[in-house]
Amino acid sequence: MAMQRPEVIHPAGDGHQRVNVRLIAVAILALVLLIWLVKGGPAYQIEANEEGVVLTFGKFTATAQPGLHFKLPWPIQTVEKVPVGKVNRIEIGFRSIMTGDTITYDTFMNKPDLIHVAQMLTGDKNVVNCSMSVQYRIKNSQDFLFNYHEGDVHSTLEDISEAALRQAVGDHPIDDVLTTGKLEVQKAVFEKMQQLADRYRMGVTITNVQLQDVQPPNEVAAAFRDVATAHEEREKIINEAKAYQNGQIPTAEGKAEKVRQEAQGYKEARIAEATGETARFKAIAEQYALAPEVTRTRLYLEAMSTLLPKVRVTVVDKEAGIVNLKNIESRAPAPPEPAEPSSAPTARLDVEGGKR
Repeated sequence: MAMQRPEVIHPAGDGHQRVNVRLIAVAILALVLLIWLVKGGPAYQIEANEEGVVLTFGKFTATAQPGLHFKLPWPIQTVEKVPVGKVNRIEIGFRSIMTGDTITYDTFMNKPDLIHVAQMLTGDKNVVNCSMSVQYRIKNSQDFLFNYHEGDVHSTLEDISEAALRQAVGDHPIDDVLTTGKLEVQKAVFEKMQQLADRYRMGVTITNVQLQDVQPPNEVAAAFRDVATAHEEREKIINEAKAYQNGQIPTAEGKAEKVRQEAQGYKEARIAEATGETARFKAIAEQYALAPEVTRTRLYLEAMSTLLPKVRVTVVDKEAGIVNLKNIESRAPAPPEPAEPSSAPTARLDVEGGKR
């Protein structure tokens, strides 16, 4: 007799339990996929002014430059976007308020609660109120993200900028802070802030430091304005004097150079003339040594030809008796023309009674 197979009786709800497990698995998978998509999915875009920091299980892996990139699903990899191209601003002693398209400012002049930040001591123990703006950018995404909590970098830089400003103002007298020393104060604040930011590994670079307003306390503001005006007038006069000096010195140097050149030309001309006369005299001396009589006669004739045209001769006849000088035309002789320089001996002609 064949044995019958025992009948297996399944619980009534077993099929429903299998269906529920599948639904739960699908739901979990869908939830994971939804979270992955919410977290950015497999692709992510880095904008032109951003830098991406890729984290694998929370640890830094790589840096992504602007463009389209891909990553592993969350939670394996995540990406932090850092606005490295954004210029951030710190305000010391004033606050800017944006209302629509209009910007208004609250300063220590109209907001007494800002005085405790703006008021500081100068190097000569005077009190001055200063406001300053600082601009910075992110230069190292890792230091910026991992060394400080979100927002701590900005607040720390505010404290650093205030401390650096107080130190720079404390190193200068009040006259310099109010007038000619502002650039030096700004430079000192800039260098000190960058030094501290690098030491604390904040991952930022300081791009600009600008003193907005520097004023003495209201009680002495009028007197300090007079002092500042006097300093500005002094600088103006000094600059005008330097400009005049810079204009006169080249003119005087040009005139001096002209005189030197003229003197040098006169010197060379006289030397050349003397050299020529010397050579001429030597030539005559050589000819005289060869033929003394001929040379003497020639020199005499040359001298006479030069002198006689300039001599006025008056001839008086002895037989005329007494001569009335009034009858002789009284006329001053014309001044002789300057004779050319010559090394030849000169001759004198005496005329008396019509005889030579």
